[in-house]
Amino acid sequence: MTERTAVGKPTVRADARAMVTGEVKYTADIQLPGMLYGKILRSPHPHAKIISVDYSEALKLPGVEAVVTAKDVPGDLYGEFLVDEPLFAKDEVRHIGERIAAVAAVDEAIAEKALDLIKVEYELLPAILDMEEALKPDAPMIHPDIATYRSIYPQDDPIIKYGNVNAQIKIKRGDVEKAFKEADFIIEDRFTTSHVQNGYIETHAATASVDRSGNITVWSSTQGVFETLEMLANMFHMPNEKIRVICPKLGGAFGGKMGEWFLEPSCIALTLKTSRPVKMMMTRQEEFWCGNFRAPTIMELKTGVKKDGTIIARQARFLYDAGGYATQGPVIANVGALRGVGTYNIPNVKIDSYSVYTNNPVTGPTRGFGGPQGVFSVECHMDSIAEKLGMDPREFRLKNILESGQKNCCGQVFENIAVKQTLLDATAHAGGGKKKEGKNRGLGVACAEFNAGGMTSSAIIRLNDDGTVKVMSGLVDNGMGAETVMRQIAAEVIGVPMERVSIVTADTATCPFEWATIADRLTVSTGNSVHQAAMEVRRQILERVAEKFHCRPDELEIKNSLIFVKARPQQAIPLIAITKEAAHGHPKGPIMGKGAFCFDHPHTTEPGAIRGGLESGLNLPNYTTQVAEVEVNENTGEVKVLKVTASEDVGFAMNPLAIRSQITSGIVMGQGWALTEGSVLKDGMIMNQSLVDNGLPGVLDAPAEMEILVLEENAKMGAFGARSMGNTPLLPTAPAISNAIFDAVGVRMKDLPITPEKVLAAIKEKKAREAK
Repeated sequence: MTERTAVGKPTVRADARAMVTGEVKYTADIQLPGMLYGKILRSPHPHAKIISVDYSEALKLPGVEAVVTAKDVPGDLYGEFLVDEPLFAKDEVRHIGERIAAVAAVDEAIAEKALDLIKVEYELLPAILDMEEALKPDAPMIHPDIATYRSIYPQDDPIIKYGNVNAQIKIKRGDVEKAFKEADFIIEDRFTTSHVQNGYIETHAATASVDRSGNITVWSSTQGVFETLEMLANMFHMPNEKIRVICPKLGGAFGGKMGEWFLEPSCIALTLKTSRPVKMMMTRQEEFWCGNFRAPTIMELKTGVKKDGTIIARQARFLYDAGGYATQGPVIANVGALRGVGTYNIPNVKIDSYSVYTNNPVTGPTRGFGGPQGVFSVECHMDSIAEKLGMDPREFRLKNILESGQKNCCGQVFENIAVKQTLLDATAHAGGGKKKEGKNRGLGVACAEFNAGGMTSSAIIRLNDDGTVKVMSGLVDNGMGAETVMRQIAAEVIGVPMERVSIVTADTATCPFEWATIADRLTVSTGNSVHQAAMEVRRQILERVAEKFHCRPDELEIKNSLIFVKARPQQAIPLIAITKEAAHGHPKGPIMGKGAFCFDHPHTTEPGAIRGGLESGLNLPNYTTQVAEVEVNENTGEVKVLKVTASEDVGFAMNPLAIRSQITSGIVMGQGWALTEGSVLKDGMIMNQSLVDNGLPGVLDAPAEMEILVLEENAKMGAFGARSMGNTPLLPTAPAISNAIFDAVGVRMKDLPITPEKVLAAIKEKKAREAK
């Protein structure tokens, strides 16, 4: 085995000290001379016509410098997957919190006061707050012009949209109806989940400034500086080179700072009108009015099985509540559809997944996109089927588990499918499948897979004249330690100590293109780009030293910034000698390398299989299994998570310390989603407007014990065989807990969050049935 010096080593995040000491600067810390402060007037109604907007009194308030509305910005619509949203509402509002106007003033208090002086006359319209109602044939259309909305997806794979459906995803393989007729049992289930706030600590923030040449700089708390640049340039009809986007540091995101631009357009509109910098920050209340939420869902599954436990057919219908605008609803419904079969070999499949317009708050990407909802329904459904058959849930899964060389729901074939091994490992370590002694204790198991997202990455690496290495990448590190991993890769390939490598990120003026930090993509996509660039740097170093030593480049090695002949390690030259020469006199000039990578998007070629609405194929899936052990108090309905055992396939553990952190954080987040997190809506308004009231778990709420098992099944696509795995640890936690509750007290919980009140009601209902 090759000896590694940087990758594969537990490494503390390079920015850890700066973060805990407060040296790190976030978007909210930006201060510029002459800066104004902006506030946004938002709709208090879920659905209404705008009759008039009068801001004359606001402009009279001393300290107010500008007010902008829809008439002050281009009238085009925007959107990341479906172009359906205005910069400011002009004729109609479709959810509470929608932008009506923006104010710039000399301080926040004056800007806030000015909002109260803007008079808006509304004509209230009926609000559709239920997805099932929105899908009825006679339901009013929230977007009557939906047929004219442009999709940014390729024309050979257009979004299917109609009525109040902004995207319908279809997956079909085999003959489901025929298989149902041949099944010995058909089991049906229905599951629901609620709105959940992303829970990032840093609220949305942005600052914009314009220079005398009309060049705009935007500091943004965004997960994708280049994605933000592209959207802003399109919104304001400007060439990309006129806008620069910087993310100083991101204070958490979980997908919530992608797919919707809450402040940046308003900042630009105000700075263009005043010629002064404008800064905006959302309050926590605003985040609960109109920030990103995990989409509520209704999920219906129907599965046909043989007496021996073989699954032969699966039909599923998933509804995702997009709210007033589509944002990333189409891709969320798509990710959910791909989870509809789970990690199992099912030959006949029919899945329909819908992103539905309502007048509820707009939802968007949240860790796992629509995957957690899909996995929750499928894995709880698997236990329902096992119960019907009288089979052990573990054995039922093993009988149907997807293995290497078998076809998934899209007809694709993958190698190195390790879900079976994660299932065996997790259950073996979870007490050998035996519960701890005690009343009302139960074990629950759940499996999951997630695939790394696509799009393009690139990287540039240069050697400085002092022998240090500079990595340049457009990535945004939102807390997972991606900057550290990229430094590890560069150090390993080039052959220098990691402390000699630094990285510049998240600036569209100085970094090469990177799509965004989203969908489990950085370790593989950006990692491959950095690996390529580092290999190019290494090649140039070895070629120049080979000329000096009169040998072939493959006869040389680089370690600890020394280049030497493998056969004569005592004959070495320091890297700094090469970099000095390169910077000050070598005919080929300084040493630099570049790399680029884009995922292949494999399409199914299986006869009879269809996909529709969006790309339904996977590219690089990774797998996990979790076993939860719980204790349920029958008198109160309280659920205590005693232990979670997680086995995760990571391909290659690039940074084992970061991987363990990702898995443990995913478990805690998954437990919160399962038991405590959920928004209470009334007439389109979130009523519990704080992280505490929303049930966000803290350190003391974590499972009493977590056992992490890291499996390394080489992934050929990733640098050093690594797989991405940021989303996967969250996916199986909620269904594992739900299944454990059933094992403990015999009630199956199908609606999240699983509150004590719901558990207690289910227990009472069960006892009443048994008493009859």
